[in-house]
Amino acid sequence: MPTVTGTLRDFKLDTLNSLSPRIIFTASEAAVTTNAILSTRPIVVIPNAAGGFTVELQSTESVQPLVFYRIRVEWLESDGGYVGVDFLDWPLFVPAEGGSIGDLVRTPANPAQVWVSLTPPPSPVTPGTWWLESNPYDPDDPRNTNYLYEWD
Repeated sequence: MPTVTGTLRDFKLDTLNSLSPRIIFTASEAAVTTNAILSTRPIVVIPNAAGGFTVELQSTESVQPLVFYRIRVEWLESDGGYVGVDFLDWPLFVPAEGGSIGDLVRTPANPAQVWVSLTPPPSPVTPGTWWLESNPYDPDDPRNTNYLYEWD
């Protein structure tokens, strides 16, 4: 079964370890494989002390219909009640080989970022991604077109 890995941190890059965090993965709908029915029962993962997590998830490439995972992050406050919740609005598609969470979640492009290279950004390319066709290490490279492309 594919393994998805990652780290949970706040915007100060601190772990949420002292707040008893949990990450919840839920399939977008029930699905089937050649020999199984898969329910949408949530899969709960507790990050380690450093914020790292590893979870085995069914590949979304090998089920019918096409599904994705929704991700929810919850944490406790000092009174012991879950008060913090993040709902990630981006679908998580899991290939047979698994991978790092940041590479698998389909997030909207950041318009402040530009891929600068003589070759296009690696697939899949998110709509709104910018590509400047240029060699970032040699502005005099004759292959530089300096064309700016946007995926839609």
